[in-house]
Amino acid sequence: MRRQTPPKRQKPGRPAKTPGGAPLSGMKRVPPVTFVGGTGRSGTHIVARLLGRHGKLKLIPVECRFHVDAERGLPALLEGRTTKRAFLRRLKGFWWRGFQTGRMRGMYNFVPRERFTEAVTKFEERFDADPEAASRDLFWDVVWPHDAEEEVSGIVEQSCDTTAQAPTLLRLFPEASFVHVVRDGRDASASRVSQTRGIVYPRTRAQGIEWWDRRLRQMDAGARGIPDEVFAEVSLDELLADPGRDTLEEIFAVTRLTPARQVRKFLRNKMSAQEANTERWRAGLRPEKRRRIDALYREALDRLEDDGVSSVPLLRTTYERRKGNGS
Repeated sequence: MRRQTPPKRQKPGRPAKTPGGAPLSGMKRVPPVTFVGGTGRSGTHIVARLLGRHGKLKLIPVECRFHVDAERGLPALLEGRTTKRAFLRRLKGFWWRGFQTGRMRGMYNFVPRERFTEAVTKFEERFDADPEAASRDLFWDVVWPHDAEEEVSGIVEQSCDTTAQAPTLLRLFPEASFVHVVRDGRDASASRVSQTRGIVYPRTRAQGIEWWDRRLRQMDAGARGIPDEVFAEVSLDELLADPGRDTLEEIFAVTRLTPARQVRKFLRNKMSAQEANTERWRAGLRPEKRRRIDALYREALDRLEDDGVSSVPLLRTTYERRKGNGS
């Protein structure tokens, strides 16, 4: 259950508009953007794909990142913690096309170069006079589907830090909705350690639990200001354990859409505990090391609960269910 959150503040100036220019009216229309976030290795991408199976939603196929990077992205730029020059260097470089985890990643995969260049030029010219409007337009100019044949009501963007950076995103996109995905921290952290290959932090399973704890706190801090009606917190583990109507409808409630047949088909045929490597944290660990990691995780859950982190009940449900199954 969500904590009580303050009422949504009114955005000064012009009313919020969709990329097509039509003002939003009340809470009945499909949000033009649904941000999916999580700690990383928590299932954000597969839940984003699930949302994207709905015919009225278009999945952005890669993490855009420039709008959520806390050190060099729009949050840092708008708060004066980085310069426009440094932001543009990163935008035109790594975020456009960069090498990571063995392959080239970036927005070049789905954005035509000419359109990207035009959007960046427009941003450069407008930012000093109106930083927030320029930042908002940059996002829409880059990511909104421009194909006239694509009749979509909204997009799904899956950068992991969207939940953590919700304060900035709500300033820029007060019409947005958010889905925060959580997963058993033992699995998420084990996956992260495997991804880093011991080269960078977290290098060990114990460090992985520390990393997961810190990241979950960042997500929770960002989510505190998101109004309940546009926020869904979902456990990947529980969705896969019981892919029923309630969880799906909770996810889609923030989009003001009903889960379509193709969505349910995708969940049934393409999403499973096996595909998600459920309980992967046990692999390669001796019994005594498993007990140690399990103890570290229980302690982390206790600390998170004491500090009021809202996703703990979901995580405890998974933990107790697996414990009851002898896992």
